[in-house]
Amino acid sequence: MEQWISQEALLWISGIGLSIGVIVIPWIMVEMPADAFTNVKRYSWLDKKPASVRIPFRILKNLLAFGLIILGAVMFVTPGPGAFPIILGVLLADFPGKLTFQRWILSKPNVMKSMNWLRRKFSRPPLRKPSAKLAA
Repeated sequence: MEQWISQEALLWISGIGLSIGVIVIPWIMVEMPADAFTNVKRYSWLDKKPASVRIPFRILKNLLAFGLIILGAVMFVTPGPGAFPIILGVLLADFPGKLTFQRWILSKPNVMKSMNWLRRKFSRPPLRKPSAKLAA
């Protein structure tokens, strides 16, 4: 592996991945509203911005998401929590069927249980479970 990436770069990638896994992802889970996956009319603050702001921001957001997915893939073969950046990248990216995919993941009992455990530790209301009809 050292022929492609230096050892110092691998340490930085692992450190960034660890930071994302330990700080960013739990912060996002705690701060999201309880109805984030059950509200049919999901509101995004970006939807009301003019196109001159909305389009560049979405491009940057998707580039960041793609970078996180690549970073996570690299961390599967290097030391670091590769799944966390991939999950964060998928959550940030805009693609058709994203909400259905998110609801499918949340329909798994252990995922919802873990997220609500973390929310309970920070005195946040539990996430509302998407109905089976929405998760399908």
